[in-house]
Formats: sequence, C-alpha cells, structure tokens
Amino acid sequence: MELMGLVYGLLVALIWGAQPVVASFGYRASLDIFDLTVLRFTVSGLIMLPFFIKAGAKNAAGTGWPRALVLLLLAGPLYNMVLVGGLHWAPASHSSLIYPAFTPLFTSLLAKLMLDKREGIPMLGLGLLLTGVVVVKAGSILQAPSAAYAQAWRGDLLFMLAALMWSFYTVLMRRWNTSPLSVVSVIQVGGLLYVPVYFYFAGTSLFQLDAGAIAVQAVYQGLLVSVVSVLLFNLAVKQLGAKASMFTALMPIVGVSLAVLVLGETMTMSLLLGAMLISGGLFFSLRQGARQQ
Repeated sequence: MELMGLVYGLLVALIWGAQPVVASFGYRASLDIFDLTVLRFTVSGLIMLPFFIKAGAKNAAGTGWPRALVLLLLAGPLYNMVLVGGLHWAPASHSSLIYPAFTPLFTSLLAKLMLDKREGIPMLGLGLLLTGVVVVKAGSILQAPSAAYAQAWRGDLLFMLAALMWSFYTVLMRRWNTSPLSVVSVIQVGGLLYVPVYFYFAGTSLFQLDAGAIAVQAVYQGLLVSVVSVLLFNLAVKQLGAKASMFTALMPIVGVSLAVLVLGETMTMSLLLGAMLISGGLFFSLRQGARQQ
C-alpha cells in the first residue's frame, strides 16, 4: 500500500532531519561529542548484537573482518564524532544543509573513480546543490561578526568531511556487494568497541549529567536514528521502490525548520533560499537515480 510507504518515508525524513537539532540539545546539556557517541553506540550496539551473533560473528555477519573494519572506520564512532562535532562550531541549520548537499556530490565522484560507473548528477540538480551551498556560506560570512557564526566555517568543514566519509562507505558497500542489514549490524556492534575506551578515559563523569538529557540522546541517537529509521526506510523501499530515496530531499527543510522553531536559530533569507535550493537539487538528483533503477 503506497500510503504506508509515504508515511514510512516521511517518518525517516523527520528522524534524519531532526538529528542535528537533537544533538545540539545534547550540547546544551553539557554533553560532548564523546558522550553523544558512547550513548548512540551503546544502545544501537546492544540492540543489533543478537542479529550480529546469529548472522555469524566469526566472519562479521558475512562481511569479513578486514572489510568490516574499513566500513566501521568510515561509518562508526569516528564518523559520528566528525558529524556531531561540527555542531560545536556551526549551527544545526548548517548541518541540515551542507551535509546532505555534499553527500550526493561526493558519492557520484567516488562511484566514477572506484566503480567506473557514471552516476552523474543532472546539471539542474548539480547547479541547485552548489548554488544552495554558496548562498548558505555567503550568508554565514555576512553574519561572521556574530559570535554564533564566527567559527561556523570549522563546523562546515567537518560536515563536508562527514559527507565524504559516508560517501566512501556507501560506494564501498556497493563495490563489495555487502548485505545492508549485515553492515548495519557490523557498524552498530563494532561501535561497542568504543565504549570501554570511553569509560577508561572519561570515568563515570557522564552519569553526573542530567539523566533526562542522557535518556533523550540514548533513545534518539541509539534507537531512532541507528535502528528504527533504517527499518522504516527499508519498509518505504519495499512499498515505493527506488522512489523512497527522494524523501531525503525533505531533510534540509525539516532540519532548518526545527533549528529555527526549536533551537531558536535565526531564519535568514540565505538559510531559507539555501534550504529550498538544496532540497530542489536533491529532488532532481534522486529522481534521476530512481528512474535509472
């Protein structure tokens, strides 16, 4: 039933789009990137552990440990620290725009280099994506004297690096023809390796922070983002096919709207225009991909 597919897709866009906003709340509650990362992978790792064991821990759920370690490096705790770390300097609205804009650009380039496949973004989509990023950055530069935006470029660079890491991860998954669910379990369970390292250096300081804030981050990042959204996206794909990927075009609009309404970030013309341009660029780019599939 396509109606349910639409519901699943909208929920995925909401969960993914709200991620930087929720992480920013963690910062406001004195949680840092190391705290947020340990909360995410403790929850998601324990949830996925039974599947990982059933699929075969000896060979990393069929992925093979050498490849699994590479994927874990690209999409595990380090990736989360880079993505969430950008919020230390840049507003959540920048994460909602820059990361999804550069991900398809990097993925298209890497697919050509590593898979020898032309998955070119249509010129209209490419133009909208790049123009959207330029508009957002131009607005940020004009606001640079403001304390909230003076160091935004540092965070923006981290969002771009996170997009590059994720693009490498997705292209390698295709090159190695790995099972998506198996890889998800490898990433989440592999992330548990970070937990003892964290507590060795941080001790029990985490438990001295607000329990409510800890619970929100653990449930949202560890359950909703890492597990539930993946399941919902798979259900959307089952109902709608490749068209389901176009729901990610809503992420910039969702993210910017929530950043303004919930976090109180300033809605500027550059942000509004940038969000519209990037969402449009994602839509046209993903629509071509859906047609090709």
